[in-house]
Amino acid sequence: MANADLETLAERVGELERRLALAERARIAAEEEVAELRVELAHTGERARIAAAHTERLLEGLEVLGEARDALPLFAEVLRVLGDVLEFDAAFVVGFAPDVSPQIVSATDPRLHAIAWPGGAFTDRVLAGKTIALFDLAGHPEWQAVDPALRGEYASALHVPLHALHSQAMLVCLHRQRGFFTADRITRARRFAALARQALQTAEQLVDLEVARNDAVALSRAKSRFVASMSHELRTPLDAIVGYCEYLLENSAAREGPELGETLGRIYLSVRVLCDLIGNTLDLSKIEAGRMDLDLDTVVVGDTCRLAVITALPLAARNHNTIRVDLAPDLPELRSDAGKLRQILINLLANACKFTESGAVDLVVRADRSGDAPALVFQVRDTGRGIAPEQMAAVFRPFASLGPVDGRKAGNTGLGLTIAKYLTELMGGTIDLVSEVGVGTTFTVRLPLAGAA
Repeated sequence: MANADLETLAERVGELERRLALAERARIAAEEEVAELRVELAHTGERARIAAAHTERLLEGLEVLGEARDALPLFAEVLRVLGDVLEFDAAFVVGFAPDVSPQIVSATDPRLHAIAWPGGAFTDRVLAGKTIALFDLAGHPEWQAVDPALRGEYASALHVPLHALHSQAMLVCLHRQRGFFTADRITRARRFAALARQALQTAEQLVDLEVARNDAVALSRAKSRFVASMSHELRTPLDAIVGYCEYLLENSAAREGPELGETLGRIYLSVRVLCDLIGNTLDLSKIEAGRMDLDLDTVVVGDTCRLAVITALPLAARNHNTIRVDLAPDLPELRSDAGKLRQILINLLANACKFTESGAVDLVVRADRSGDAPALVFQVRDTGRGIAPEQMAAVFRPFASLGPVDGRKAGNTGLGLTIAKYLTELMGGTIDLVSEVGVGTTFTVRLPLAGAA
């Protein structure tokens, strides 16, 4: 064979060997890619399985959250569900309310309830809607206030905002591993927090609706009782007036004898009771219709107080009470509605007289120039039976009863204190009370010296 043929044959063998080498490398590369795809497929399947498990846990948790009617068990359920989803070592929820220090409202570890969360710029960022992970708790300013032993137990933390209609809260997830809260876990926490916030808002809305419904039902029942008894309330003083008048008309001796003054006094008292019943009812109608207006002018405080006391004297005599008036000298000028102030004082004095027997009722008027809001202060104090703490919340509600009093005997509509509170607030003032069972009650009305708000 010629040399040329040998060279050509060698070149072909070399070419085939190169092709075989390339094919081998391609085969190996293909096998590696297949192996990688199998691993990725396995990882994808695992991620899908984990995601499905997380979704299932979230759905189970949301079902419980959707049934919650109170924030505290709802927060506890949030911690339980997120514990499965984020796999943290511990977690707690900090609640925030105006004028109150932050409070731990729920926690997976009882020791976490001892944390006095300081708050600050970092917390404000979270409450504004940021989900933030920390990898170093030891050097963080707000975490410096936490017990070092507790703080040193964990290396990383995730802070998640939880907002509702009436409350703000921050979820704090803890883990002993540094950098545990990865982007994937942060995303999961954000998604669940959005669902939890919706559940919180739904729970609060349901509570609001239930409270409103209960209040409406209670008010409706109270109004029904009021309307049912109103005919008797009106008929009793009317019958008394008619009876006394008939007695005077038919008995000439009674018109001339010493009984005349006593009989006229009874007539006057019945008329006063009747006028109070009708007046309170009409005032409530005006209030509900939004038609109560102010007639502002300079108020002669002494004259207004004396007129109120004169009106209340028959009620005081009925229960053998004494009304005492204590006006501070040189009271400042008050620009307000004299008629409505008189009505407030009459209602408070009448209430004190009804619930006091053989005691004393004091009307004390003082100026309070301390602070940024100088005011004229009216106090009505009695030595009556007092109001139990559980009854305090109902004192100013329409048609409320302060206890087992005979409303028919006392001419009580349950509207006097309600109207007094409304008129006080209409004039820019405040009204509150202090009471002790068996000792007495004090109502305090503060009216701004600058006039109505």
